[in-house]
Amino acid sequence: MSRRNIVRSVPVLESLLRLSKSWRLQRFTAPVLAMVVCGLLLVVFQHLSHAVDYKTVVHQLRALPFEAWAGALLATALSYAALAGRDAVGLRYLEAKVPHSVLWVGATVASALGNATGFGALTGGAVRCRVYGVAGVTPAQVGRLTVFTSVTLALALALMTAIGMVCAADTLAAMLHASPDILRWSGGAVLVGFAVMIALCRAAPRTLQVRWSWLVVTIPARRDLVAQLVLAALDVFAAALALWAVLPHAQVGFGEFLTVFSAAMLLGMIGHTPGGVGVFEAAMVFALGGSVKTPEMLAALLAYRAIYFGLPLIVATFVLAAFEGRALKGRFAFLNPSNVSQLAPLFLSVVTFVVGGMLVISGATPAFGKRIAVLQAVLPLWVLESSQLLGSVLGVVLLFVARGLLRRLDAAWWLSITLAVANLALSMAKGLAFVETGVLALLIVLLLATRDRFNRRSSLLAERFTASWLVSVAIVIGLAVWIFLFAFRDVNYSRDLWWQFAFDERAPRALRATLAAGLFAALFAVWQLLRPAAGRFEKPAPQDLLDAARIFRAQERSDAGLAMMGDKSFLFSTSREAFLMYAKHGRTWAALHDPVGPRREWAELIRRFVEMAHAHSGRAAFYQVRADALPLYLDAGLTLMKLGEEAHVVLEDFDLKGSHRAHLRYALKRGERDGFDVEAIDLPRVPECMPILREISDAWLGSREAREKSFSVAAFTDDYLAAQSVLLVRQQGTPVAFVTFMTTDLNTEATVGVMRHLPDASPYAMEYLFTKLALHLKQAGFQTLSLGIAPLSGMQPTPLASPWHRLAGLVWRFGGRFYNFRGLRGFKSKFQPRWEPRYLAASGSVGVFFTLADLSLLAGGWRS
Repeated sequence: MSRRNIVRSVPVLESLLRLSKSWRLQRFTAPVLAMVVCGLLLVVFQHLSHAVDYKTVVHQLRALPFEAWAGALLATALSYAALAGRDAVGLRYLEAKVPHSVLWVGATVASALGNATGFGALTGGAVRCRVYGVAGVTPAQVGRLTVFTSVTLALALALMTAIGMVCAADTLAAMLHASPDILRWSGGAVLVGFAVMIALCRAAPRTLQVRWSWLVVTIPARRDLVAQLVLAALDVFAAALALWAVLPHAQVGFGEFLTVFSAAMLLGMIGHTPGGVGVFEAAMVFALGGSVKTPEMLAALLAYRAIYFGLPLIVATFVLAAFEGRALKGRFAFLNPSNVSQLAPLFLSVVTFVVGGMLVISGATPAFGKRIAVLQAVLPLWVLESSQLLGSVLGVVLLFVARGLLRRLDAAWWLSITLAVANLALSMAKGLAFVETGVLALLIVLLLATRDRFNRRSSLLAERFTASWLVSVAIVIGLAVWIFLFAFRDVNYSRDLWWQFAFDERAPRALRATLAAGLFAALFAVWQLLRPAAGRFEKPAPQDLLDAARIFRAQERSDAGLAMMGDKSFLFSTSREAFLMYAKHGRTWAALHDPVGPRREWAELIRRFVEMAHAHSGRAAFYQVRADALPLYLDAGLTLMKLGEEAHVVLEDFDLKGSHRAHLRYALKRGERDGFDVEAIDLPRVPECMPILREISDAWLGSREAREKSFSVAAFTDDYLAAQSVLLVRQQGTPVAFVTFMTTDLNTEATVGVMRHLPDASPYAMEYLFTKLALHLKQAGFQTLSLGIAPLSGMQPTPLASPWHRLAGLVWRFGGRFYNFRGLRGFKSKFQPRWEPRYLAASGSVGVFFTLADLSLLAGGWRS
């Protein structure tokens, strides 16, 4: 069967692979699109800023009264209250319930992070999965909730824009230079569409199956849709009020302003920039340029961004930390660092990136003259000059270090805390930047509170940066360059600027700092791009096979003999006394079983393997690991998932007595009646019997139209079989079946390897063969015989079972038409084995299902 046919025969696998390919394409198209949008926005702002002076904007920002700031803050609080209401309606739509405290935390924290990053479905969805998950809400439900709230927000924006177009067409026409009649007719058509949509909704939700896709659409009940639209409109109204509070609005009414605000937000959503930044500002300046002076508009937009986006992100970090410490007793339990959120790395990564961008842009702007005069009296010139340049460069470093925080690297944490402390002094020395210093102090507090979450020991320089991350850094540098040109527009450029050093020469100082930041970012990005591509699987060297064989023979785990198949590579410990065997498919780096060798070496090998996979932007997976090693994988930050149970026959207790052995006694008697006899083939005689074994194996594969397996399933190869013992069954003198078994020098445990039989052999041949194998090994002094794993075995439903556990239980119960799960366990149960659980430890959460797809292809013999 071809690989394409195998994939098509498993619809879920086909969908996963198709999604994986589209994701790879998106990884390249999204950064390019972001660069194009950023370039267009900078061109637009350059055009709009001709009549704007940097000093005027700063003066307007500093002149905002306290009442304006307070009003914007209250409006922001109202907006986030509406966001909580929207999540409440969405959960009702999903028929899910969460406590009120959990609802407030999930809605506000997720919205704060989603607004700041612009990837609400990913970042905000991750927060909701974590917070709402404590109340039993599944990730699939969170995904539907995110889609529902996002779509209804877009609909609410369109509705509010349409109402404004109908009610204030004349005013908007003058502002937008459009025909009033066109605005009225367009707005009216949208309102009619909304009326029809609401009328089509019923009292109860309906589910529609889209024929051309696997997509399932659930039409909400009328009350849920109307409630969601009303709350979304309240959310937009409060957000508009926050901007209105800091905006001089003498010449524009709030109704017209709300319409423009709604349309600008809708454009920002379509533009897919973080929080609509750039697109939203350009739309607001263009629409209100005739009513509000551009400097006042820009100052108000900056204040709005700080209040509505920046402050909630900071507050959300502390709220989430408090939520994670809720289970401890005591009023201040949340201050315990060991209970800080598992999402802390994501939050700290975003905050650190924002702080790094702030430092880069700060270096491109002029410091206040009065503060420079104060510094002139206490600091030498070289301190002032070097502080601004170093501050910008260290800001760029923070932009890259933020990705290490996302990966929970301890090196990233130490570097972040060091850079933040260093920039505290630099921010004061370059111009008494008090706000900047306060933000850095807050970052330090957050880093100290979350120290225990950054426990992965890895080289920060070994971390690969995605194209999206590099583009994000480039956008920050491009914005800093534009702000520099805008701030020093009145300074004529000359070559002498580079060499002018004086306290009052702010333009040369900013020029050197911006250039240094740009050069450092460019050099680091080029170095990243020139690094080797994602790692590829390589067959083991002969010496590695010899060392692996030595280690395998010296310990008791016989299933480690799969390392001798030659289809897996090896990762050795520093002492070269232990190893991991692994292979690769797609982005999955899969290690088979636990490490082999002394247990004291395991933690190091597991950590190094996870770091190696992540260094190549891959997913680390440990397949069929044992229960006694699970703490090591938990410490490595991996997700655990039960795969099934392995059957171990205790040979000391194995005999043919009793009613529970009746099947085995009958198999032996039936075999003797059919003329069966068994022959044990020791290692020296295996090569001479290889043609016989090959003939049986080829016939078995041909009867199933199957290809040779690999990775976790023993495969027929000459070198591999030559290192094992074989039990051969003959019928009337003709070889009909065989089984190989792996052993070590300790001769305590044996594991079944390759098992094959002729298509026309007696149905009792394999039962006869396995019974003889158990008796043979018992007589030879072995303690246990492993019959291999029974997939999905032992997945009984429990009240606290994970979604995967429940799904696996359903597959066990109803998946018999695709794979004989019950038959396999039933055959092995005849030997009354001791069942031991086996697990998968893998990176990520949703990515685990892609890992399972890759593991199935690896076992089928595929490589990438």
